[in-house]
Amino acid sequence: MTPRPQYGAAEVAIRRSAILESAIDQIGHRGVEAVRMKDIAEVAGVSVGTVQYYFGSRDELLVQAFSAHSSSVVSAIAALSHVPGTAGEKLQASLHAVPRIADLRRRSQVWIELVAGSGRNDYLRAPVDAVFTEWGAHFRELITAGIDDGSFRPQADVDLIVDTLVAAIDGFDLAVAAGRSAATPVRIAASLELIARALLGIDGGDGSSDGSDSSGSSDSPNGDSVAKRRTRVV
Repeated sequence: MTPRPQYGAAEVAIRRSAILESAIDQIGHRGVEAVRMKDIAEVAGVSVGTVQYYFGSRDELLVQAFSAHSSSVVSAIAALSHVPGTAGEKLQASLHAVPRIADLRRRSQVWIELVAGSGRNDYLRAPVDAVFTEWGAHFRELITAGIDDGSFRPQADVDLIVDTLVAAIDGFDLAVAAGRSAATPVRIAASLELIARALLGIDGGDGSSDGSDSSGSSDSPNGDSVAKRRTRVV
């Protein structure tokens, strides 16, 4: 038998990353329960034996792929809470980033597939729960900071507000995965800000959060700037 070639750490990392990305693509394309290691290997440009060598089983591969994918998205958004600015500015930055980190359609499809699959497959429940926990911790940290500095006046229990924000994000994921044309990043961000303002008792500001993109386009049916109808949220 020909011995398995020995790769350096950098090459191993590249090959593992390619396999994980291939797994995520296949989840979105085929659905979590129809993904085969053969398909993942083919897209990654490696043999099935290589996939098994690095990840052991199909279930372990899917768990690692989903965990790596979701953590990268949440971490990218959470990083915004560590930049200079007030709690309100950091929350606004996070809400704007939600529909703009990574490929939104692909991300939404993968998430919906895995949430649905977790109800039928025990091995997916822990990683799915971990994503909900990460989202909750991120928003809870920002909201607590805003309460402490007096900029937020919550209209309900903090945990309930956090749950509502996360549920709203999930709702938009469903709309995006379904191909709803109205579920644009601009509209999603504006809607999340509107929800946050209502739940956190945030006063309107200078009107700079207008629900339109940097090119001046608008989601308003009559073409008027959403700024005419919406004040700054945070």
